[in-house]
Amino acid sequence: MVISKELPADLAAKAERRSWYRRSDADRVLDWIEESGQRFLGVDVAQKQADGTWILIDEGLDLHRQTENFEAVRRGRQFVDEYDGNGRMFAPVWQDRG
Repeated sequence: MVISKELPADLAAKAERRSWYRRSDADRVLDWIEESGQRFLGVDVAQKQADGTWILIDEGLDLHRQTENFEAVRRGRQFVDEYDGNGRMFAPVWQDRG
């Protein structure tokens, strides 16, 4: 089996800003991570400000020490669901993300 380290082009094109995604597309990235066997490491969250700038929210999800990938992805889905809101974007992080 060949494991690609690159997101499929159609999914990569959904990024709002480089590697940041709306909730539904972040869920699709998590699907890809799980299906392709990438090691999932966590999620960063950003909030759009009134002036159009983005600020990184401190409450990111860090799973670098999580050894079970299935559980890490499950926790990532739960995190994205809980932190979703108006003006929020998510950056799933996996090992070897370019």
